[in-house]
Amino acid sequence: MCDAVTASVVMGVMSAGLSIMQQQAAVRAQNAQIEFQNLQAEQQFEYNTLQAQSKRTGEQQQRQLQDDVMVQNLFLANEAYESDIAALNLRMMQENAAAGADKRKTALAALKAEGEIIAAGRVGNTIQNLIADVQRQQAVFDYATDKNLAFTGKQLQEQKRGAGVERASRMASQQPYLERTILDPMRPIPRPKVSGPGFAGILSAGLGGVQTGFSVYPGMKQIYG
Repeated sequence: MCDAVTASVVMGVMSAGLSIMQQQAAVRAQNAQIEFQNLQAEQQFEYNTLQAQSKRTGEQQQRQLQDDVMVQNLFLANEAYESDIAALNLRMMQENAAAGADKRKTALAALKAEGEIIAAGRVGNTIQNLIADVQRQQAVFDYATDKNLAFTGKQLQEQKRGAGVERASRMASQQPYLERTILDPMRPIPRPKVSGPGFAGILSAGLGGVQTGFSVYPGMKQIYG
């Protein structure tokens, strides 16, 4: 009877010890899995952080490139505008010079005609009428010349205004780059490791050992007769 009891107790203790060892092995395996998952989460966080930094650098470079394009575009727009205005001013100077030359030519022709009339030796109203007619013709020509010059000046002013509009359009064709805000990833919260079997696990293993002892006792009793 004593041997059967002893054997049953030994079997129960061994069962309880084996249960505790299994629980400890399960805890170690679970903690190893948790540690691996935490390591993976940390690596993913570092990767996401590098990606955020790379994207932020790319946004800064894109903004800098657009700023450079805008500066170059502004320079070219100003250069083109100044060139157009200079060309229009030069044309106005040429038109003024041409009009002055035409008026001088007409004045010389009128003086020559008046001299020829006077040299002909005519007297009375006839000579005065001829001279007046020459002066009227000169005045009509000068008026037409001034009128054409005024029209040309008006056209050149409109072209200058168009050059200013073209300059503004070129400047507005490039807009500042709106840099996107790249947020850093949130650092993951590591999972806590699980503790060992504890009192409840040991108590459960002990109860399991007792049950094992009771369950094997009839068999041990038969064996030890």
